[in-house]
Amino acid sequence: MNRGKPEKYIALAEDIRRMIHDEKRKAGSPLPSERALSAHFGVNHLTLRKALRLLEQEKLIYKVPSRGNFVGSRPYSGKGKNLVGFLFPDHEVFFYNILAELSERLNGADLHPIVHLTGGNRRREEEFLRFCMEQEVAALIAVPNSDCQALYRQLPFPVIFFDIFLPGVPIPYVVSDDYAGSAKATQHLLNQGHRRIAHIGSMHERTSELRAQGYLDTMRRAGIEPPPEYLKRKEPTRQWGFYAAQELFVLPEPPTAVTCGNDTIAAGVIRALAQLAVKVPDDCAVTGFGNTAVAEDLELTSVSQQTSQIALAVWNLLRMQMAGRKTPPEITITTTLQVRGSTSPVLLKKRSQE
Repeated sequence: MNRGKPEKYIALAEDIRRMIHDEKRKAGSPLPSERALSAHFGVNHLTLRKALRLLEQEKLIYKVPSRGNFVGSRPYSGKGKNLVGFLFPDHEVFFYNILAELSERLNGADLHPIVHLTGGNRRREEEFLRFCMEQEVAALIAVPNSDCQALYRQLPFPVIFFDIFLPGVPIPYVVSDDYAGSAKATQHLLNQGHRRIAHIGSMHERTSELRAQGYLDTMRRAGIEPPPEYLKRKEPTRQWGFYAAQELFVLPEPPTAVTCGNDTIAAGVIRALAQLAVKVPDDCAVTGFGNTAVAEDLELTSVSQQTSQIALAVWNLLRMQMAGRKTPPEITITTTLQVRGSTSPVLLKKRSQE
């Protein structure tokens, strides 16, 4: 066996399987300590832990903190029967609103959320998923990272995705109609006479891709091909909205309107425009996505994701799964456009007077 190859932990896992079989180790019996296993197989502790993690995913062994590794599937103790994991990638207000909507229902069912933010980091997400397995949580509600799909397939408790889903992973999910929502916001601006419309969004999630595509397709259906510099995608943050808007307004032909991937980005855009003395909506109209309290405070036109309906759909799926009932694989919630003072047909009026 060549221990220098990248897949050496896979070969090591096979060696440990063979050891368990040859020594006829029974379910619940302890394995030798990790130090002893490393010495026996001549590998470092990092390679060993990767091999043990693979065997744990296969439910051939399980780990008990401070006690070691044991043969077989983890016995259910019931210690986490009142806990529900709640995982999302960042500080977006929309995610907190979903949690707030669910909290009363969870409390009424004697269930208590454990909230974890991953920052989009795969390692942190996998660590939390393993923590949920160790704690034997009753269920998990997650906005998942596609890089973690192999581990999601191994989870032994009910899981519900929302906002994002993983194609090919058999876990039910609730999503907004992101494409249609973005198309509505873009069409609203077109109807007001805008033609130079930009989009500022985030990257790496299906949600952001659909919102960007809804913008692009609506512009193209109107016979407009936005210049590449009008489509700006990076992060779902206020800071990104601020810097992206600054970049747009040094262009020879800056946009007269901006659609944003969420209300947080839009808040950054409005702040940047204020510093640049660009008036909203007279000089530039702005739309958000989420219709959060931020949108209300800023008088921001925003796509409403129907937070209450999403939370109710998540809750119903959760109850069905926990009761062992069959669930629909997908629930899509329609979006509406809440028009406020950040958009105006003023440019159309100006053009008609010229």
